Amino acid sequence: MVRRRALALGAATILLMAAPVWAQPETEVVQPVDVYLRSARIALQTAPPEYARAMRNLQIARQHYPENFDVHLMLGTVWAEKDEVDSMVAEYALAQKYASPQDWSKREKNLQKVIDNKWLDRFNRAVSLLGQSDSISDLASQAKDSTAADSLRGVTDQIRVMSADALRQCLLLRPGDFRAPATRGLLYQRKGNIDSSLADFISAETMFHRSEFGDSTTDWYDTTTFFRGAEGEKTDAYKTFEGKYKKLTEEKRTRYNNLMRSLAAAYYDAQKWHECVAINRRYHALFPKDINAIVTLADVFSRLGNDDEAFKWQESVVREDPSSKDTWYNMGIFYYNTAIRLQDSLVEAEKGADRYKGAEAAKAAQREFLRKALENFVRAVPRFSKVVEIDAKDQDTWRLLAVCYYSSSSLATDERLGDTPSDRDQYLRGLWQILRGAEGAWNQQEIWETTRQTLEKALQYFPDDKGLCRMMKVTLAQLNRVDDLKAWDSKCP
Repeated sequence: MVRRRALALGAATILLMAAPVWAQPETEVVQPVDVYLRSARIALQTAPPEYARAMRNLQIARQHYPENFDVHLMLGTVWAEKDEVDSMVAEYALAQKYASPQDWSKREKNLQKVIDNKWLDRFNRAVSLLGQSDSISDLASQAKDSTAADSLRGVTDQIRVMSADALRQCLLLRPGDFRAPATRGLLYQRKGNIDSSLADFISAETMFHRSEFGDSTTDWYDTTTFFRGAEGEKTDAYKTFEGKYKKLTEEKRTRYNNLMRSLAAAYYDAQKWHECVAINRRYHALFPKDINAIVTLADVFSRLGNDDEAFKWQESVVREDPSSKDTWYNMGIFYYNTAIRLQDSLVEAEKGADRYKGAEAAKAAQREFLRKALENFVRAVPRFSKVVEIDAKDQDTWRLLAVCYYSSSSLATDERLGDTPSDRDQYLRGLWQILRGAEGAWNQQEIWETTRQTLEKALQYFPDDKGLCRMMKVTLAQLNRVDDLKAWDSKCP
């Protein structure tokens, strides 16, 4: 019995002595790099590939052989198989860093195929997602239930985030390809992110120039670099660009045209008017019959307060599209809005006459605002008249035409148009040419009568319009039509 206890105690002692040895980790033996690479290749060649085992071997190799380009190359390949673009690009970059020029040139072509395929997959995905988001956004805007609309807008936002991430990866894969930032610019435009949209379009155009024209766009937004004088004469710099542009394939020209239009719209949205003028003038020089560029230039010059340039571009709209009702209407609206703006400026000038240096300066400023306002109302008349000639039932245009006739009639009687009666008469003679298309003295009575007829037509469509009614009463008083005036007194007291 005693002997058995001694044996048991001895066994326990042996176990206790052995325990620390069993708990010690086995010391890792660093293998040659080829061993890790071969093990990784075997793991990748099994069916199905053992990515985890391959990755484990390659990460150990990466730790011990950080400057071995084959390790980074194979790691990049594994990430490519797993469709992890960010990690793939990072490893390929390290592989190129540590490879000799000869080693890299042997592999570059095959790697570029992988990169191009990944880029195309991501780009197509981004474009498809952008299209889906547009469709769902349209559904959200049409939804009558607010909860459903909010839900659809939430889905739209999620899809746009996915599209943006795909485009981000496109830029990692091919940093010099302009199509990814151009598409992301459209995406930001949809989201209302004006600054990011503009930045992407500028970046896209710079990329296009570097890849296709061999230059950047550093000076492209200085219009004097490419155009000279009021008529926009092309400089040698522009002629050089034009020559390069004509050598592009039709597909590349189409892409660049779309890019320029997008960039112009982005500058417009950002209210960067001078840059917007530059890009639209460049586009118009290539495509002189493009209505959108012409209309935008007229609008932007008007916003800049350069009415003479704005008039010139508006007139060219009609020359390019003389039979379009919309073209004539847009021109009429342009002159009408300009006249309203100038009338507001006239009111402000009258209120703050003391801002000017002396009574004469204030008087001159008021006369300038008055003349310009009258001139724009007069210019609007034949444009709106052309609209109702094409479509006699265009109600809104009849109303605008009536307002323009009334404003022209009223402002023409203002003595501030000139310092003397002869000065005013001479000025109005020029406006008669615009209004009637014929030489002659301004016939105030005839214009009041035409105003009456136009107001009568407009009031058929808008019988409850108090503004039109008041205009009619003033017009009848000017024509001394007492009986008619009494009738209108009952219609609109």
